[in-house]
Amino acid sequence: MNHLRVAFAASMAITLAMLSACGDEVTEVTKVVDVQSTPISTVSSEKDLPDCDDANSGLFVITKDEKDVYVCYSKKWYVLNGKDGSAGAKDGSDGKNGKDGKNGSDGEDGTSCTGEPFSSGDSTGFKIVCGKDTLGVILNGKDGVDGADGENGRHGVVPGLAKKLAKRMNRGINSLAFYSPGKEFKGFNEEEMASDWGYDEFSIRNKLRKSDFKMIADKGFDHIRLAIQWDVHFVGDSSKCNIDPEYMKQVRWAVENTNAAGMIAVVDDHNLLYEMKPGVDFKGNGYTYAQVAPCEKAIYRQIIEELKDISPDSLAIELSCEPTVDPFISANQWNNLVDSLIQIIHGVDPARVIIVGSRNYYSRDYLQELQLDNSDGLLIATFHYYEPYSFTMNCGANTALKFENGKNVWDDTCGTETWKGTKSQIMTIYKDFEVAARWAKAHGDIPVYLGEYGVRGYVKDSASSEKWLGAVTQIADYFGFAKAVFSFDTDFHLYHIGKDKWDTYKLRALFNPKDKFSAPAKADLDTVSKMVLLEDFEEDFPVSKLSSELGNNETWGFYSSCKDKTNCDVVETTNESGTRVESTTLASFKTKEGHTGDGLYMKHVADAPEGVNPYYSLQVKFVPDADGSPVYVDFSDMKAISFYAKGQGRIRVVLMTAYSDSIATANNTEWNAGFYAEYALSNEWARYMLWPNELIPEKYSVLEAQEGDWNKAKDKVYVLVVKQGDGVVGGVKSTVEWYLDDFTIYGLDLLDFQ
Repeated sequence: MNHLRVAFAASMAITLAMLSACGDEVTEVTKVVDVQSTPISTVSSEKDLPDCDDANSGLFVITKDEKDVYVCYSKKWYVLNGKDGSAGAKDGSDGKNGKDGKNGSDGEDGTSCTGEPFSSGDSTGFKIVCGKDTLGVILNGKDGVDGADGENGRHGVVPGLAKKLAKRMNRGINSLAFYSPGKEFKGFNEEEMASDWGYDEFSIRNKLRKSDFKMIADKGFDHIRLAIQWDVHFVGDSSKCNIDPEYMKQVRWAVENTNAAGMIAVVDDHNLLYEMKPGVDFKGNGYTYAQVAPCEKAIYRQIIEELKDISPDSLAIELSCEPTVDPFISANQWNNLVDSLIQIIHGVDPARVIIVGSRNYYSRDYLQELQLDNSDGLLIATFHYYEPYSFTMNCGANTALKFENGKNVWDDTCGTETWKGTKSQIMTIYKDFEVAARWAKAHGDIPVYLGEYGVRGYVKDSASSEKWLGAVTQIADYFGFAKAVFSFDTDFHLYHIGKDKWDTYKLRALFNPKDKFSAPAKADLDTVSKMVLLEDFEEDFPVSKLSSELGNNETWGFYSSCKDKTNCDVVETTNESGTRVESTTLASFKTKEGHTGDGLYMKHVADAPEGVNPYYSLQVKFVPDADGSPVYVDFSDMKAISFYAKGQGRIRVVLMTAYSDSIATANNTEWNAGFYAEYALSNEWARYMLWPNELIPEKYSVLEAQEGDWNKAKDKVYVLVVKQGDGVVGGVKSTVEWYLDDFTIYGLDLLDFQ
């Protein structure tokens, strides 16, 4: 999606009189769905206008003779400052207001577009408004175009501000003082904002006191993320989503106190889209997208109108928090809403930094769905992280609360799981964060914000909490993410409001962790002289390229977890022509659309019943079995394995070893798990690297439970496996497609495989 945001140069010969003329209504525009971000051009007169075609859609042109502003939309030119219908519905019977015009856009039932004089802080210009939505704004330069260096230009657009702001945000903390059912809010309070409920000892409400802001800043925090629930603070007809002015004043109070303490504020809507799924919200309102989308627009119009004078250096606006997934909101619906909200915010305050997350509750894997125009550098991408949930969030087998001695307490089974901070656990976090980092780099180095991460207060082992918080914080630092721990209050608390006491071990984890993180070393492949091409999927496939070079006929094999299982008959794998391939030769997987030349392509449609988790794998032995027993290769000198891929979902590259097989045998398990690295695919070809010191035991295996070490296994390796299907679950129809090409092993050559 594109956003209209055009800045006038100060030297442009456009008079203020012309700008105020743009307040007259356009008489034919009925609906504007998209506008291209395009500079303003000039022509001598109307007859010199270029053709209004798809290439010029959204183009603004000024005629020198009449000083009219024209916009090209839907293959027709419209004038923005026509008076008394002079450039309106030309076939209307009177033309004055489009009353009898063809489209009636200026009639009572139509949607008129106007150019309205605009002012925000020290910036002036005019904004283009259709109905209630602002499509964009045209700024007048003042004291330095866009205000980057101007005396009065603080609110002018500063390209790239998001990166600077994200860097300054660094370490932050969430507060849920504004996340509440709202029953006890009695009006603006100069001293504190208290939620209607809280978790600290289950009696002390979440709150922010005026004195807390400085206390939080003094502990070293750089920003506060204010998680705000707006929908229970509407006044009048709730369907209009008009926010209680007293509540808005209280939000502004929190922003101003955050800024006064030297911190940046983040404001969001923390409720509507998260609670949209029927049955999961506290009120049972069962919001639908059709109800939510207009309300979200109304909320953000009011937020930005109230906060537009706050310096862009001191406040970021985050869009609707943690949207759900199909069938409650689709990728297209979310992208459309994101685009609309950005237009609304930037229509009022074009300099504002905006934070945007993905569907599926801000999942890092869903970032690739986002369609963002960050050409002005005012967007920050965000994701949340609480993995493993069994440690940070859940209570094992029992999540119930008990009421004892007049208060609520967690069941004794809650919070008993520990987190040791093993190499495997650390590397899992690293690889998860790498997903977001890779996506951000591929999308113009958009800055990334880890907006939530934390451990619930009922986790009994404080050492585990400290290790997890320290690891997540340091790995986020490594990738350059801004971050906000969850939270100052609630049952994740860093601060016990009732006791006026910080959890010192959590603060230590954030600011001075005991266990220091070291990123895995990566060899300089330009200095590696030995390498071998394992597979290019060209003429020899399904015989591996390596096997052909060695003069043997070791072929790739394909396996589905549903093979030969009657309850998996609804799972199918097809090639590009739509031919089922489970029972055909692997050659049918070949595609001419590889990264270079031929490649491999597969499509899987899974509609398996609950309890069946289908996955698919390709595998090849490096050296053929001589007598049925594996032939091992020493991978001690392997520096990396590179390959190219694209598609949806995640893939794992697994190396099988004698060491891991022996552990499985000793523990009487049929699963001979290996060492793996995992990658989230994107819709474009990308090069992926498997570094040996990133290899960890497969999840949930005996090898993982015994903290298997790649260094003990690397001298006897015999199979490479590529798996797809993690996250594909039974009971939910899923479709994944994936492409592979050009597997290269660095540090080994053909002699190492003979």
